[in-house]
Amino acid sequence: MEEEQEQNNEIEKIKKLVNEGRLDDAVDAISKYLVATDKKENLNRLEEILEAILSIHGGKTVLRFLIEQKIIDVPSLLQNLSKRDSMLRYSFLLLLKPIVEVESHLFLPHIENLLKSEDPNVKEAALQLVVFIAGGDKEITDESKIQAIASELSNEKDFVIEKAIQALKSIGRKNPSIITKILTNYAEKFPEDEELKKNIDDVIKSIVSIEKIEEIATEKTTEEEKPIEKITEEKSLEKKKQEILNKEKKLKEKDLELKRRKLEIEEKEKELEEKEIEQKREELERKEHLLEMKKQLLQVELELKEKELTEKEQEIKRREANRIKEKIDELGEQTDKNS
Repeated sequence: MEEEQEQNNEIEKIKKLVNEGRLDDAVDAISKYLVATDKKENLNRLEEILEAILSIHGGKTVLRFLIEQKIIDVPSLLQNLSKRDSMLRYSFLLLLKPIVEVESHLFLPHIENLLKSEDPNVKEAALQLVVFIAGGDKEITDESKIQAIASELSNEKDFVIEKAIQALKSIGRKNPSIITKILTNYAEKFPEDEELKKNIDDVIKSIVSIEKIEEIATEKTTEEEKPIEKITEEKSLEKKKQEILNKEKKLKEKDLELKRRKLEIEEKEKELEEKEIEQKREELERKEHLLEMKKQLLQVELELKEKELTEKEQEIKRREANRIKEKIDELGEQTDKNS
């Protein structure tokens, strides 16, 4: 109890430092607070700290400092979270989302190593980080990282494949050509894998439609310039200029419409991502609640059995007492007769 009170006091102290804008002092205090005897306790403390500071102005900056200074090691943390608690892992990913989108350079270098993990939960977490990064301002163009993500389309776990598809689509919105090239090459390595082909087609179709529209726009520009060269001298220069301006205007309108659609799609997918993670958390909470209810039910059943046994024991004692009393009374009556 004393230890718990000390920890609460320490968290309040850290929150006060963040509120006062003393971010370096807060980082130092958190570093000392996170020193624990075992990993489980360290994770408990980290979860408490994240929940306490991220709702405060300056909290996200503190978290970024903690990651930059390697006080929080993201790869190790994700590995350990996977072994301990799925709900905590999803919560942590949601907490990281706004930071990952802006500070992608702190996370992107770790993606390939995380994808080498044998734990599918770690792979899923790494791919979710990729989705967050691609949803921000950062364009992912490193072919080795994209190839590593593409290789997860052959993972034996469906939930990892689904997250890999989502990550590739997110990257492909900004760089459709590089995704198309890498996935086409990857498919050629496994010509008989129909499921892989299906997943690759799913990704390519979702991004190539955008690419094709841009290509059509470029082709139209080229085609529309050719007639201008062939216009006879009988046509006025003013008419030619007007035609070009009209066509350029139409192309710009199409381009703006395309960008608007892309933004709408990105926004909807971001909402779906957060809903998906939240649903997983809720599902885990429901399972935990069900387990707790079963545990309580078992406890009640045990208590009832104990009560039943106690009552039986008391009944046996009562009967035995009555039997002894009756015996004593019989002996008393015999004694009186003899006397």
